[in-house]
Amino acid sequence: MRRPTRLSLLVAVLLLVLAGAYSAYWFVAAGRIEAGLGEWAQSLRAQNLDLSWRAIRVGGFPLAFRVELDDARLRDGGTGPGGQISIPVLSGSASPWNLHVWQLAAPGGVGAVAGPGERPVARLSARAASGSVAVSGEAGTALWLGLSDATADIGAHIAAREADLWLTLPSHPPQTHTERAIGVALALRGVTLPAVPPPFRNPVDEIALGTTVMGPIPAGPARLAAAAWRDAGGTVELDHFAARWGTLAISGSGTAALDQDLQPMGAISGAIEGYEALMTAFVAAGRIRTGDASLARLALGMLARRGPDGRPTISTSFTIQNGEMRLGPAKLGKAPRINWE
Repeated sequence: MRRPTRLSLLVAVLLLVLAGAYSAYWFVAAGRIEAGLGEWAQSLRAQNLDLSWRAIRVGGFPLAFRVELDDARLRDGGTGPGGQISIPVLSGSASPWNLHVWQLAAPGGVGAVAGPGERPVARLSARAASGSVAVSGEAGTALWLGLSDATADIGAHIAAREADLWLTLPSHPPQTHTERAIGVALALRGVTLPAVPPPFRNPVDEIALGTTVMGPIPAGPARLAAAAWRDAGGTVELDHFAARWGTLAISGSGTAALDQDLQPMGAISGAIEGYEALMTAFVAAGRIRTGDASLARLALGMLARRGPDGRPTISTSFTIQNGEMRLGPAKLGKAPRINWE
């Protein structure tokens, strides 16, 4: 009986040693995580970003690391228009054996403003948010956020029942126009617009897009930064776009850039199903005249083919050049202008 007793004792001692070593690792790592967040916040100041919080807690022992920030704020302190993101409670959790992937939660919601405090150009908010962030030395950083009951005030009030946002950042800033600066993807469901031209009705069923910004983006005022990015050959690659709204379905991809007046230009090729409703909406919104719409319908009808469901579908292009928009051969009027002031 002595040998089993000694073996059990050795196993118990070994387990105690391992538990003690793991506990020491956990608490040392927790302290480094808290200190690392402070160091990261300090490093952001070199990019004119101010990250702050009222309180921080690190917990989750023994099977996780859980960081919780109260009243977290990220402010843009640069010379541009500025902005701020505010999160009442932000938590992140990761497993002890993989600190490169964190699960995020903001049960109290998210708020953001863009522009100077007294005259913000945009306000964004969401009732609640969740997401994840993955950091890799070679692949860069990938962030996903899921928003519930999101709203945006950008000169008009827009709301979405659900919104998903993906951001991908390279491991190092781009040096030429052939390198990626940032990737952005967005998916909105149940979108309510402030005004809807007939024959459409709220909400928009779904809008999804994915874009990649190519080329270095310098710091500084928006107009000067945009001009420098354009002069360096910067482009925005529209990797995919899709929208579904009643009988209308649109999909496509293309490339956009800025012209000499820092206004958008580009071309998108894709397919449109239900273009009749789109022409009716353009007339109702005052974008094109009734006579021009009739000519556009005739031109687009010549391009139409029967889709898998038997409905007419056209493969065409959408272009913006010299401030004018075109859908295939049809003129759609003036393109919206970007105000860089």
